[in-house]
Amino acid sequence: MTYHGVKTVTDASQGTFISFIPPRFLVKNISMQNCIGLYTLAQAYNHQALLHATIQLIILNFGRFAEEDDFLSLDLNSLITILSSDGLAVASELEVYQAVRRWLQFQPTTCHSLFGELMGHVRLSLLTDRELVEVQLDSERFGDVQLHWKQLNSEERLHESGGLRQGMYDEQIVCVDSQMWEDQELENEDFLMGSYDPHAEKWEKLPGLKSLTHPACVALGDKLYISGGICRNSYSDALYEYNSFKGQWTQLPSMSVPRATHGFLICNQRLYAIGGWCGFHEFLNSAECFDLAEQIWSPISTMPFVLSRSASTVLKKKLYLLGGATGLTAYWQFHRGLLIYEVSSDTWTQVSLGNGFFSAGAVAMNNGIYVIGGYAEKRTREWAEGGLMPENPIANAAVVLWEKRIYVLGGENLTQCYKTIYYWEPGQPRWSKCPEDIPVSNEGASGFGCTTLKIPKKEILALFQKTSVALIAVIGK
Repeated sequence: MTYHGVKTVTDASQGTFISFIPPRFLVKNISMQNCIGLYTLAQAYNHQALLHATIQLIILNFGRFAEEDDFLSLDLNSLITILSSDGLAVASELEVYQAVRRWLQFQPTTCHSLFGELMGHVRLSLLTDRELVEVQLDSERFGDVQLHWKQLNSEERLHESGGLRQGMYDEQIVCVDSQMWEDQELENEDFLMGSYDPHAEKWEKLPGLKSLTHPACVALGDKLYISGGICRNSYSDALYEYNSFKGQWTQLPSMSVPRATHGFLICNQRLYAIGGWCGFHEFLNSAECFDLAEQIWSPISTMPFVLSRSASTVLKKKLYLLGGATGLTAYWQFHRGLLIYEVSSDTWTQVSLGNGFFSAGAVAMNNGIYVIGGYAEKRTREWAEGGLMPENPIANAAVVLWEKRIYVLGGENLTQCYKTIYYWEPGQPRWSKCPEDIPVSNEGASGFGCTTLKIPKKEILALFQKTSVALIAVIGK
């Protein structure tokens, strides 16, 4: 027997088994053409990795997959598993409704008995007024369903729906406080936050907080976290959460010490604030973590030395701090190496590098770490050790990973500041410049917080802005 190129062999004494094909090979070679066959095999042999991989492919390509004939052959339990997923890549719940309707029409003998059960997994309260017209027309056309309605406010609608699907968000690049010259007068300035949509190549202003420079930020889903920074020459120990769904800020418990120019990372539902400054050039070697569930800060192992302005990222549940500054005398003291924090054992490991750098950016991608820009150490007869390389093109830029691209926003060198945006994909021969710049009135922006954040699509968000009548059930007569 063959499932889209995967051969199985039947033996009278041992039953059916996959013939000489390593499961890892199957996982790596899943496609839209063979995923149902592989899913069936994974179910038969209870191969969890293959089950997960096939279901994920279907979930991430649900709109396309629901139009395929293979979709109609899904068993009921598998279909319910898919329909229940928050990760469905659908921009509209109408796609889910239409897929269920199509699957039911292919099961004429059991259609009525399964209708109510499957419609219970469709998030009907996420349908817009325009989309509800199609559902109403269906009920009139087929005459076999009854629609149930209820007036819901924002919180009730969210509870009724069970949450948004993955595809109902746009992932955007968010820049925090992008008016970034350190000597700029901030007394009357509002905290600025803007989002950049690389698809539409447009900027949009988001609700701000207060004047702040050098904040650190990370995101988890539709929530943005900002820690530390400098406000009117005062160093902050504050932690804030921004909910992009509600468009609201919440202040969370503060860090144990004020921090700026520090590492700020998220791993295993915990925020990590590492090193930085607690005052002008007052370096820190302390680190702490914030449990998002418990809402408590706890210290973690002290770093081997003080460190600020390092490039930081997370890879395979380890925290990486690359380069950075370990002090300032006549010249910056460069860290010529990287620090690795093992979350599970609460230990630091040092790895040496040949050269020093700081104020670079880092992203983890393709099982590796890309380090972009930064001030590098100048070590020639013309320059004393510890000097900066003036020809280094960019430092203190925002470096983020969006989809499969690395974006670099703003930055500076020793003579000027930039407001440009560039991106690069592995395999491309050069960087590409975006037509839009960072929307700042001054010459450029550097040293600001930047990350990617999931922001609900406007048509979905509009459903939650007022109390209105929502469809809550479609029941077979």
